[in-house]
Amino acid sequence: MHKRLTAPLPLSPRRRRGRSGVVALTAAAALGLLPAHVAWAQGVTLQTAPLQTAPLQTAPVQAAPAQSAPVQAASAGCADLTPESGEVARVSPGGDLVLTDGTVLRLAGLAGGGAGAAVGWRPALAARVDGRAIAFAAGPGRDRYGRRAALVRREGDDGTLQQLLLAEGLALARPEEGVLGCLPSWLDAEATARRERRGLWRELPLDARDIAALRARQGRFTIVAGHILDVGKTSRVDYLNFGRVWRQDMTARVEAEGRKAFESRGLDVSALAGRSVRLRGTVFEAGGPAITLRRAEQIDLAIDRRGTRAGNGAEGRVRPTGDE
Repeated sequence: MHKRLTAPLPLSPRRRRGRSGVVALTAAAALGLLPAHVAWAQGVTLQTAPLQTAPLQTAPVQAAPAQSAPVQAASAGCADLTPESGEVARVSPGGDLVLTDGTVLRLAGLAGGGAGAAVGWRPALAARVDGRAIAFAAGPGRDRYGRRAALVRREGDDGTLQQLLLAEGLALARPEEGVLGCLPSWLDAEATARRERRGLWRELPLDARDIAALRARQGRFTIVAGHILDVGKTSRVDYLNFGRVWRQDMTARVEAEGRKAFESRGLDVSALAGRSVRLRGTVFEAGGPAITLRRAEQIDLAIDRRGTRAGNGAEGRVRPTGDE
């Protein structure tokens, strides 16, 4: 059986926000995330069954029991829940961790880029965690598949499994409510894979003009880079147009939820016309390929016309699918 560690963790003063039906865990510091910070963030909301906030304590950190490595404090951007421990029995075909007591853990905040990417994700996880003790932090609730969304690290490791998979290019950062504060360190890990073109980054980001490649990823989480030609506005939806013919070209949609998110960050959607951006989200068909932006974290403005992140050489250059 997995057990709850006795070491209480410091509560970040950052105000918690969430809504019913969205994962509400904030536990990265409990798992040793590195305190890195970047000037951009991206992501998409991942809906699951409602989770209840676990009891939080503010007592000083004490030594953990012998069966688990000490838990270290991390950046203020990631507040903490009391961590638990367990042993991994196996990794499921979908890349979830099945513990010896039957608990199933989904790695919060990650996307595999589709069924093809999961082939690399599962073996990599299995090689690292099968039969291994882990520490994890999660809310008590479960999604419709019976999984708990969790931040996980192996005993003896400083970083999380999330960071490991991102650094190897086997996963993409997919921000969820409750783990948004973890994005800075996750994006740093992801940037390593992007620079060295590991795993998924051999094909990403997709060029917003490559309609065939975008359509091939319909229903899958991906990253797209391109130049916004203009912004169309209606009473309910803003449209970021990447081509002149919306019925066939790439479009990003900003609906009511997204408008509020952008406004809360002081971002004017109308001012995005003429900007080169990088987006992340799930592709769907709406005449042409489209992505819905529900969070300001889904869009990166700090890139030049080529899709390259400003000041970092060729790090984020747009690569059409298959470009080696």
